[in-house]
Amino acid sequence: MKRVQIILAGTLALWLVVPAWAAKDYARPELLLETEELAKIVGQQNVRLLDGVDPGTYQRAHIPGAVNVYYQLLATLKTRKENGFPATPQDAEKLFGEAGIDNDTLVIVYDGGEGPIASALWFALDFFGHDKVKVLNGGFRKWLKEGRPVTQDTPKVEKKKFTAVANPSKVVTLDSVKKRERNIVLADARSYKEFIGQDVVPGATRGGHIPGAVHLEWTQFADGMETFKSGEEIKKELEKKGITKDTKVVSYCQIGFGRSTMMALAMKLQGYDNVLLYSGSWEEWSADPRQPIEK
Repeated sequence: MKRVQIILAGTLALWLVVPAWAAKDYARPELLLETEELAKIVGQQNVRLLDGVDPGTYQRAHIPGAVNVYYQLLATLKTRKENGFPATPQDAEKLFGEAGIDNDTLVIVYDGGEGPIASALWFALDFFGHDKVKVLNGGFRKWLKEGRPVTQDTPKVEKKKFTAVANPSKVVTLDSVKKRERNIVLADARSYKEFIGQDVVPGATRGGHIPGAVHLEWTQFADGMETFKSGEEIKKELEKKGITKDTKVVSYCQIGFGRSTMMALAMKLQGYDNVLLYSGSWEEWSADPRQPIEK
């Protein structure tokens, strides 16, 4: 059994016992939370549960106590193009503060069970300096399959002061991608059809991929239940592309927020720290006719 410490507020600490099967030999199992552990702490003081899906889906059913913060509200194209930030610090402070989050709040994020949306919220919180955040492994799908309670009620939340401290070292801009060093692996987390230019999704101006990028689809990190694969399986997927813990990786997808953050979280789970996000991603690159593409 592994014991993971969760810091709540001030000197208060909560220890969760994580079964060995749940840890799945991750280097950092504390980044995830299993459904049975969430059931024990949901509703506790200074614990906030965030549902990142669109408002309509959230209203149909969600985990009791969950607040809706739609992940795309934290993916502003103008900001991503200007400095690589997913959103402005002011927008992050407003969204998270109105969700009842301050800098001492333990935040658990989840989505329908797929993973990219929850990972996007995880990345945004981490990017703006909030390290007390966990992703619900398996999300709403696993919670529902286990017969746990759901609701349509929207909780009343007291607004709190969230202070956003951006960390620009976690992202790169278009200019950085163009000038990238030879030892950097540019990893495309989109579908194979998008990668080869067969599918051009809304928001993309052209089909294909950034020259020199390797294809590493985000689904390769999820198992049948849409929980994360084991640490060893994640390592194998990365090694297939020549990625080791020493490799510098720049991850991108369509909007730089979702599938690429899923890859980043999977790498972090297994102790791969050299991963950055190209937050402009294919949306920005494909829209610039001066930038070359491959198919």
